[in-house]
Amino acid sequence: MKTPIEAILPHRPPFLWIDRVQSVEPGVSCVASKHIDPQAPFFAGHFPGDPILPGVFLVEAAAQTAGVMMGASGTAPGSRKRLAAINQFKFQKPVYPDMVVEIETRLLVEREGMALVSAVITVAGEVVAHGQLTVVSR
Repeated sequence: MKTPIEAILPHRPPFLWIDRVQSVEPGVSCVASKHIDPQAPFFAGHFPGDPILPGVFLVEAAAQTAGVMMGASGTAPGSRKRLAAINQFKFQKPVYPDMVVEIETRLLVEREGMALVSAVITVAGEVVAHGQLTVVSR
């Protein structure tokens, strides 16, 4: 049986990078979270003795949160939101195993099937990453 997140997103474990949606205003904003599994296999190599979540996973979590935000507005069947560009993304603090990241996305502008979305990622209220993403409908 599909979870509510899986009903909107095409992603499935182990590449589903949000666990829970706390709030969503379709087409406007979304807040989601992800517990960082300390047993994730990539921690063995990134970095041995000092495991840090690769930043690309934070970007993916933001893109998936944006996908929920946009997909919850009731798009046409078969229409999927896809990450088209990563704009001005900054990583401010490392994310370690067992942390819970909170991802907040907000629509900045949408035109002709493209959306510019802002993303702020926090851990315990502290910003760890932020930036903008371009999402397209395909």
